Amino acid sequence: MIVESKAFPYFLPEEVIDILDAGRAYSGGKPPTRIRVGATEISNFRAASPPQSMLGASQKQWFLERLASSTATWKLWGNTVAMLDWRTDLHRLPSGTGAQWPGRGYGILSIDDWGGYRTERGEILDFLQQRGITGMISLAGDRHAFFAGLLSKELPPKAFEPVAVEFVAGSVSAPGLMEAAEYGVPKDHPLRALYVAERTPGVLQSTLNMSALHGVRSSLTMSATGDVAAARRARNPEVAPHLSFADAGGHGYCMVEAEASKLSVTFVGIPRPAERAPGPEGGPLAYRVRHTVQAWTHGARPSLRQELLDGELPLAT
Repeated sequence: MIVESKAFPYFLPEEVIDILDAGRAYSGGKPPTRIRVGATEISNFRAASPPQSMLGASQKQWFLERLASSTATWKLWGNTVAMLDWRTDLHRLPSGTGAQWPGRGYGILSIDDWGGYRTERGEILDFLQQRGITGMISLAGDRHAFFAGLLSKELPPKAFEPVAVEFVAGSVSAPGLMEAAEYGVPKDHPLRALYVAERTPGVLQSTLNMSALHGVRSSLTMSATGDVAAARRARNPEVAPHLSFADAGGHGYCMVEAEASKLSVTFVGIPRPAERAPGPEGGPLAYRVRHTVQAWTHGARPSLRQELLDGELPLAT
């Protein structure tokens, strides 16, 4: 497939996913007949097809009607899969660092959730903005990682206008992309530093977190120096203004507490469950971190506050 590359494991060109997802609706109804990525070109096989739908017409209509009629402060959506984009700026790789990214912009890491249904996701977020609906909280899973952030139809270099909030719970025991990268990206791969850092033999850190939150130059700096402060100085602020937390190696669960004026979600992270933990308490914790959003009004933006309760935060958060 045009979107797959051994040079960039797991990453897909954002602009290609946009074209294929939107079908005949792309670019105001003017989709390209051919799709080019680097030296590869294929026919746009979805140029005459309608945009993809995660929900389907009937379920989407029901969902939007319920949102529009709700008078509740908080609208909690038990969302099967995540909406927050998980991307990095592969177009900013320094010259001489592995292969040249064939895309024109960002690379994204997930299209088997709402990241691959971008047109319909935008339709839902537009609906919230146009109707002045506030208090929308997506509670999701299935990404096998912890994420917290703000939902916006577009991200930089386009307009960033968040209208809702999402929390994604990590898996209890199923492996995630951190584990996949450890074994799936060879140790001699020129871009392994974007995924995993191993400055001390046998001690691995998820630089995927840093790639997603701060960009490729941050993760490369972290892998080369081990200096978190230097890595953050190399960050690209346009990569993830929507994300406040990302842990690609996170396992555990979350707890939701809602009040009239605020809603809090606590991520309870556990060490990788490679072995059964002894005792009725289930073993030690890696961290407990609380994310709080205050109720907001139409015209205002939601915002998140993060508070570490126990343990240590994962790299880059």
